[in-house]
Order: sequence, then C-alpha cells, then structure tokens
Amino acid sequence: MLTVETAERMVGVLGTLNRALRSSSHRWELAVGMRGSDLTLLRRLQRHGEQRVSDLADAQCVTASVISRQITTLEQDGLVERRADPTDARVGLIRLSDLGRARLEHVTRRSVGVVQSALADWDDTETERVADLISQLAERLVHERERVLDRHLTTDTDAATAVAASPDRTTDRNPTS
Repeated sequence: MLTVETAERMVGVLGTLNRALRSSSHRWELAVGMRGSDLTLLRRLQRHGEQRVSDLADAQCVTASVISRQITTLEQDGLVERRADPTDARVGLIRLSDLGRARLEHVTRRSVGVVQSALADWDDTETERVADLISQLAERLVHERERVLDRHLTTDTDAATAVAASPDRTTDRNPTS
C-alpha cells in the first residue's frame, strides 16, 4: 500500500508539473497561435473523425453553449467544418478541415520537437514506461475524482433532504412569543 509520505511526494511532484505546464502554456499558445482547448478539440476530431457537437462538449467536459462558441471561432478560422446530420437536421456534425489538419500537424511537430529536446538523454524504453505510467495515473486520478465527487454530492444531497424532512426543523428562526 502507498505510504502517506510517498503520496505526499506525488502530490508535490504533480503540483510542480502542473505549475511548469501552466507557466509555459500561455507562451506556447502565443508561439503556435492556438489555445490549448482548441488543440484538444482538433486532436479529438483528428483521432475520432466527425462528431456531434454534444459529444464534443461531453468529451471536453463543458456545456453545449461553451463548445458551440469554441466551434464557431474555429469554423470562422477555417479549422473545422460544420454540417447538418443527414439523419437529424437539428444536430450539427463537426469535422476537421484541411487547414485544421495542416495546422494541427504543424503544432504537433513543434510539440514533438520540444519533447525530444527535453528528453534527449532518455531512451525510447524509458520514455514509453514514463508515458504509460502518466497515462495510468491520469486515468486513476480522474476515476478517483469522479468517485469522490459522486460520494460527496450524494452525501450532500442526502443531508439536505434529511434536514428538509426533519420534524425538528423550525421555519421561524426569530420567534416573538
């Protein structure tokens, strides 16, 4: 079992990694001319092909209105294309445009170059192992966060319901008798 000390070290390392990524992300976005959230959406379209707006919103963990604004901007920039779903005209389908694909390939090449430079003294085996571990860690942290949030929300809802249903609950907090 993981010791408290090791878990604390992991929290510290993850915090350091998070700060390092955040501190350079704005400069990186300026250098490549795209926001990280836009790159994430374009990468998803590249990997999974044409998708419904609602599926993209779910994948990005945002509301439909947020993803719609993002898609509108990307569409105006010529990076994605929108069309009506032939089976349901009310539904929009989004796909990567040729320009979006070219821009994403350019940014990916630059990103790969940065990683290759930063890890120049690592071999492929070592790098693959670290990548696998980071991937597993991310999956486990997301799963655990969801489990804790679900439990927290259920507990809060149950507590609120219990308080509302309590016969001891008084509605008049300032009695005048």
